[in-house]
Amino acid sequence: MQFSNSNLSNGSGQGSSKYPKGVFVDLVSITKIENTDSKYNDCNLFIEAEADRAKYPKKFYLGGNHHKDGKSMLDWGSGKNDTTNGSWKVCAFIEKVTGKTAKEIELNDDGTIEQGELERMVGKEVYILQYESNGKYARDTWFFFASKDEGADYLLEKWSSMTPPKYYKHQSSNKALSGLWNEGASMTDSTKDIESNLPF
Repeated sequence: MQFSNSNLSNGSGQGSSKYPKGVFVDLVSITKIENTDSKYNDCNLFIEAEADRAKYPKKFYLGGNHHKDGKSMLDWGSGKNDTTNGSWKVCAFIEKVTGKTAKEIELNDDGTIEQGELERMVGKEVYILQYESNGKYARDTWFFFASKDEGADYLLEKWSSMTPPKYYKHQSSNKALSGLWNEGASMTDSTKDIESNLPF
């Protein structure tokens, strides 16, 4: 016997046709967030969170480089200011969790996130999207997030409007992506398109 409600999802995305194959959206509560060292990024966060229906905690890293003039930090890095691997992802995450604007987020002198800023995020909720990956891990966390008010549909709509990440396991199941590859689009071009539409 099956449930008659086709929209039940278990956070897995498998119970509703609006969820692409291998895509999972959960409302999570942050239990741990800390700065971690990185030789590649100006700021790098390790985040651990719990979801009601998940057996294990969700764990992921989020990092990037700030826009700089020499050693002086000018802004959050993005494609708009020609910053490779910009820190816009970290900024956007903090905005979704706290409701702050980019200019209100406190940084340390070295570009990492101020400790009090991190502590205030513990216990806050945010929607995350994870996808089955053929990369290093079986499941990766996407670098877009949604506030509790925006909800899961915000993330699903954003996912469907963009080229999926390089290591998304079910690339061939996405007809729009297949069309892009047939037209000769590159993943690098797609990434530039995403960053060029950011507000920073």
